[in-house]
Amino acid sequence: MIPFDGQSRGERGRMALLRHIERTGCTIAGDPVWTDDEIARLCAAFPDRKAACVALPRRTLAAVMHKARQLGLVPSRRIWTSDEAIRLRKPYVAGIPMSELLEMFPGKTRSQIWRKARDKGYRRPRRAPTPTGMPLVDSIRKRAFECRLSMTDLDAFVGRRRYFVSPSYMDWRALQRAMILLGGRPTIFWAHA
Repeated sequence: MIPFDGQSRGERGRMALLRHIERTGCTIAGDPVWTDDEIARLCAAFPDRKAACVALPRRTLAAVMHKARQLGLVPSRRIWTSDEAIRLRKPYVAGIPMSELLEMFPGKTRSQIWRKARDKGYRRPRRAPTPTGMPLVDSIRKRAFECRLSMTDLDAFVGRRRYFVSPSYMDWRALQRAMILLGGRPTIFWAHA
């Protein structure tokens, strides 16, 4: 039986580790102990990770980031709660602007909101096609949008590559095929009759 000298075995082991670190300047794993000078250089250069790694040549990027987290230089991660993820669904799917979503979820960034919505399978509503300045093309694109057709699908149906995706001229054959496909018919309107 080992005589009890007032210290527990755990305390003796901790003291042995501290003596080893003090004697060698390295941890048990062989990594050098952080010095006050290194910590000061890290604090001075931190927001720029590359500059911090250059200022600390014997430290890896992972070691620099870990020490920065320990020192409180990196903001702590805010994990999404299940309640927050549920509250995100309705406004995100309704198409509420991102600025309002950021106000509803303080501490979250745009990318965090986009990632959580993607992970949960939430989708934003489709945007209406932007006007081109050509009334006939715009009316066909608007009708296709109302029929829940994408412009790529409309191009495939009328036999064009990317005409309705980004129209810059009047392709009468494509327009006629699209009108027939969407159930419309052309009418002539004379402005000076």
